[in-house]
Amino acid sequence: MNPQSENNIPAQMPELPPPSGIRPTGEGYLIVHVTTARGSIPLEGALVTLRDYVPEPTEGRGDALITTVSGRDGNTERLTLPAPSRTESLTPGFPSPFAVYNLEVQLEGYRGQSYIALPIFEGITAVQPVDMIPLSENGRIEARRPTEDRFYETEPQNL
Repeated sequence: MNPQSENNIPAQMPELPPPSGIRPTGEGYLIVHVTTARGSIPLEGALVTLRDYVPEPTEGRGDALITTVSGRDGNTERLTLPAPSRTESLTPGFPSPFAVYNLEVQLEGYRGQSYIALPIFEGITAVQPVDMIPLSENGRIEARRPTEDRFYETEPQNL
């Protein structure tokens, strides 16, 4: 397990290949489901940006691949993404059975959220739930909270 920083963010990200290094020949799919109130209320109009995977946020945010908005039901349309084929991923020495991407979700009046190293497998539709947290009435973020939540999708849960 990687050491954690004080904001519960891993100090070191796992080494995963970027999608461009995999030379994907297959396709995977992603639907982003944006809600608030712990998943109870869908949010329409959230800006969803899918980016190339960049392991360290200090190296930049990665190139924007797809930008879309959530619909009335809180869902984006089903996004088609390059992913390594199943047969290639079984080859010895192949770097990874999945492609990884970074995801950002923003909506006015809510804290922005980032998801780092989101895995996409060939032939599978991943549904990424995003529970947005409203800002305070004055539109500011509380001093005790980070300005943006980051979630590392490849970290094992400490149950």
